[in-house]
Amino acid sequence: MSRSRSFLFVLLALGLGSVGCYSPNHQPVIIAGPRPLGSPSTPGGLKFEEGTVIQLQLEVTDQDEDEIFFRWTQVPADPAGAFSNASVATPTWTVPSPPEDPNQAFHLYVEVEDGNGGVLLGQSPAIYVLPKQ
Repeated sequence: MSRSRSFLFVLLALGLGSVGCYSPNHQPVIIAGPRPLGSPSTPGGLKFEEGTVIQLQLEVTDQDEDEIFFRWTQVPADPAGAFSNASVATPTWTVPSPPEDPNQAFHLYVEVEDGNGGVLLGQSPAIYVLPKQ
């Protein structure tokens, strides 16, 4: 047997050359959210008073049952609100002071990653900040 055929035989015998053993990774899927818990779906966005602590809702599944990692951010970054923990599925977010432009909306983004290459980005509805009364 030639040297290249011997090498191919060894690969196949070890299972390194088989195609049927590989199972592709599936991307996580967002079932609900991201959005403030209990908030209605409105086309014009959501309004909250500055300083309000909002419980965020996010439900995610992963067909492969991979461990899922989260990273929450807000856009624009200033004025900054505060996440209780930006690395969990359902943190709270404290609404910041109103931006200079009262028509400027905030969006909360969550990057969901399964650690095996499956990544997706979720976006909340527009959030408008009302001055504290």
